Amino acid sequence: MLRERTQQRGRRDDIRAGRRDGAIRGEGPLALVGVSAALYGRIMAREASRPRRSLRAALGVLTAMSLLVACSSDEAASDEVVLYTSMPDAVVSQLEGVIEQRFPDLDGNFWAPGSRGITLRVVRGRTADIQQRIADELASGGMQADLIWLAEPSPYEAYEAMGLLAPYEPPPGAPIPETYIDPEGFYVAGRVISMVLAWNTARLPAGLVDWTDLQGVPRAAFPAPESGAARATIQALTDEYGAGFFTALAAAGASSVPSNGAARDGITAGTYDAAAVLDYMARDAKASGAAIDFVYPDSGTVLIPSPIAITAQANNPAAAAAFVDFILSEPGQKIMVQIGNFYPVRSDVAPPTGAPPLDTIATLDVDWETLGSDVEAIRTMWDEVFGAGAGSS
Repeated sequence: MLRERTQQRGRRDDIRAGRRDGAIRGEGPLALVGVSAALYGRIMAREASRPRRSLRAALGVLTAMSLLVACSSDEAASDEVVLYTSMPDAVVSQLEGVIEQRFPDLDGNFWAPGSRGITLRVVRGRTADIQQRIADELASGGMQADLIWLAEPSPYEAYEAMGLLAPYEPPPGAPIPETYIDPEGFYVAGRVISMVLAWNTARLPAGLVDWTDLQGVPRAAFPAPESGAARATIQALTDEYGAGFFTALAAAGASSVPSNGAARDGITAGTYDAAAVLDYMARDAKASGAAIDFVYPDSGTVLIPSPIAITAQANNPAAAAAFVDFILSEPGQKIMVQIGNFYPVRSDVAPPTGAPPLDTIATLDVDWETLGSDVEAIRTMWDEVFGAGAGSS
């Protein structure tokens, strides 16, 4: 297994070097993907020996490489990088400013604050909204994003199989656990998020302890599965407690809300007594002095690696790769903790102030590939329990 991983890393290093150099090697059809005959042979021979899904991924590598080489051959490529993300507006607006002032150039140097850097253009929406936008763009001619940064991994599994993602590996030596890195080499987590139990401290001074406590709160809320984090947590809670968990929640008077932000705002405004909310949102609200507190449930929550990927159709692939390198760097991860209150993916960066170490949080498991195939079933269940279209807008 270790030898296999080492060989895989070597292959990705070759690909990454070729992408950044913009070199076109070989002749004939192989030149179109910017890869030598020897490297092509190594990729296909190795991937052919792996499960069928990996063979599709190998073909995706070659498709992505051809598009990346074509893009890198255009010397007039824009300095604009387009990011599709589900992160909140308050976070992405700060990230835009950080990137424009401090973004490293392709050699790893930083421009001085205020100097002209790469412009980050952000298209923001819930995970389901971004997925629909991508589907619409593909149907009408091609995806417009250079980068995709959604809440959880399941959409990336499908995009990888479709050949829509470009190969990427974190900078050598970055202390990032392998659980946060796609073993096929197409995406890597840029933050870790999870859902917690939060409550209005004026209305529930005793607080809550576990997910089942939410069933005893008449004015409770849970975000709809259009949120990627909510979708993963809904799946995990259904696996843990059975299909009746959300039926009991609705019977007790709980409401479906369209987003985690709506759940947080409902708690702080007193509209809801308690809700499931993303941890970083609850941390932010509590730090601001709002009447909110929260807990990581005793039975566990899903620790969600929130992945970044470069698209195979990226107009600016080299700058997109530099963006990801920066986000995964020690300074980049410290910035993500600062502006987003997120858990970092690097082991050498401290978690947010007051946040418990990740390895002390009880966890619930989710199979990301299965989650991706169960999206419609989860949506159907949600509509049956809370009403058609509940919390979807």
